[in-house]
Amino acid sequence: MANGDMQKMGMMARGDMPMPESTNAFEQKVESLSPESKNTLEQHLTPPLKKVMGELFGTEVASALQEIGPDQPTINIPVSIVAQAYPAQSIEESVQMMGQDLAMRGQKDIPASPQGGMGGEPMMDSPQTNVPPRAMPTGMV
Repeated sequence: MANGDMQKMGMMARGDMPMPESTNAFEQKVESLSPESKNTLEQHLTPPLKKVMGELFGTEVASALQEIGPDQPTINIPVSIVAQAYPAQSIEESVQMMGQDLAMRGQKDIPASPQGGMGGEPMMDSPQTNVPPRAMPTGMV
């Protein structure tokens, strides 16, 4: 593509974006995606991203994408961070190790928040200290 054409595309207004001929044609294009592309959409097409797609391309596109993707926002972590935290022979093994680690953490009993202190009853399981109480300083108001 010539440089002038690239500049023209960069200056397109929102209404100038090429649109699918119809919702049906767009749905057919989505259905004909490769399994890898469908998997990518299934992983990353979150509700906030669907909203953006609707703003960019219209409600017809947004409705065609309604059933694809997770039903909640997700967290994207760069693979370099996963590989650093979970060193392995391949990134796939690192991701698998991270998944196992997170699954194990989810099965552990998470202690309840403390109910004592700051106006609550004293905590019965708080550790004892060997520090004697100090006298209040004099001369302070």
